[in-house]
Amino acid sequence: MPVLVKQVTKLLAPGEVKVPRYFVDATAGCAGHAQKILESDPNMQMLCIDRDPAILSIAISNLKKFKGRVKFINGSYAELDKHLSVAGFPCEVSGILVDLGVNSLHYDKPERGFSWLRDGPLDMRFDESDSAISTAADVLETFSEVDLTRIFRKYGELKHAKEYAKAIVRKRETATSEVRAFETTFDLRGVIEEVAAKWKLKRPSSNSLPTSRSNLVRPITACFQALRIQVNNELAHIHEGIPVLTNHLAPGARLATIAFHSLEDRPIKHFFRTLAHEDKNGQVDSLHHDVADSLHGKKFQLICNKAIKPCREEVACNPRSRSARLRCLERVK
Repeated sequence: MPVLVKQVTKLLAPGEVKVPRYFVDATAGCAGHAQKILESDPNMQMLCIDRDPAILSIAISNLKKFKGRVKFINGSYAELDKHLSVAGFPCEVSGILVDLGVNSLHYDKPERGFSWLRDGPLDMRFDESDSAISTAADVLETFSEVDLTRIFRKYGELKHAKEYAKAIVRKRETATSEVRAFETTFDLRGVIEEVAAKWKLKRPSSNSLPTSRSNLVRPITACFQALRIQVNNELAHIHEGIPVLTNHLAPGARLATIAFHSLEDRPIKHFFRTLAHEDKNGQVDSLHHDVADSLHGKKFQLICNKAIKPCREEVACNPRSRSARLRCLERVK
């Protein structure tokens, strides 16, 4: 179910025009947003990009009725320069959407290893066909205690990151040579639960049992999030990719982003404010010089001064939308 779809469509497809408009769905997923945007403008040509070939195949199926108006590329939005050229699109487009949320199908399919609620292999790669990318199991089996601590602290924002890292290394050291300590999601969940329960016993909550499941959800979720971000290099894609996308906006075009946690949303907010001259922190100058030089000659404005959040009705229908934050930037000239 696409998140904030009405708001996204209103921001990016303001009305029917008589000339072709070129649009990029930089994280197509199952094409829920793409379908609504294409329906809103019969003259629109769209490029759908996604890192997961399995998910992209679903998007292709879901957009069959728009055949001839949509092109699909398996890849990263950080390489939009190349993708536009391959698709035969102009270098400046009229709208771009980036939905940074993990696709619900990733969580619902145990064999992908994204969810701690279902037992399955610890994979977590968006592109599971890419053998050059380490799986979550590889990370847990090979990274040092120091590196694991850094991952849990930086990407999971866990207070006791070092304790979880220590427990993982201990589990690793007691495993036999025939079987790895961390093969499945439940292998990891068990270690996290054990550590979290010990900390809760030391500092019991005043209004819940120290080892209740509600007390364990936060650390388990945070550890899984941290590993997923590490495996897919997600934050690097944001820091490198969002400026690239911005650089391909035509005058009057808009870039909309949907983030689901502060690690995603914070850098986007600061970058948008910098371009709109509302946050003088020099981020543009810190970008790769080619992108920085191109952006310096352009003017931008914020369409949303504050992030747009889902309403109560949407959260009730789709609980996974509750943390979504929608932002929009427009190139003025």
